[in-house]
Amino acid sequence: MASQSQNRVDDMTFPSVGCPEPVEGLSYVYMLMCHNGSFYVGMADDIQKRIHLHRNGSGARHTKLLKVFELVYYEGPMSRNDAAKRELQLKKWSRAKKAALIRHDFQRLSVLSKSRD
Repeated sequence: MASQSQNRVDDMTFPSVGCPEPVEGLSYVYMLMCHNGSFYVGMADDIQKRIHLHRNGSGARHTKLLKVFELVYYEGPMSRNDAAKRELQLKKWSRAKKAALIRHDFQRLSVLSKSRD
């Protein structure tokens, strides 16, 4: 995951990451950071293609309204079933937990998981 640019939200810097190459039959879970500081979590077989759809207004309502966003995190490849489960899990997480995951701050993530924040 190569850093391409930096995105700042709440005094936290998140590097943009490049899109992974699609792997036949497998999916990815990804997180976008929108210009208003919100995170969008989704899943796709081809993240680059999905981001193109988001940018052209064919994506989710959240990204359709907030067309300026960057890819800041992804996991995978994994089975479509596992990706769907992980997407649902991440969507339920607090903003702080998502930020800790993006920064790979697993100690903070552990603390936040115990505190339910």
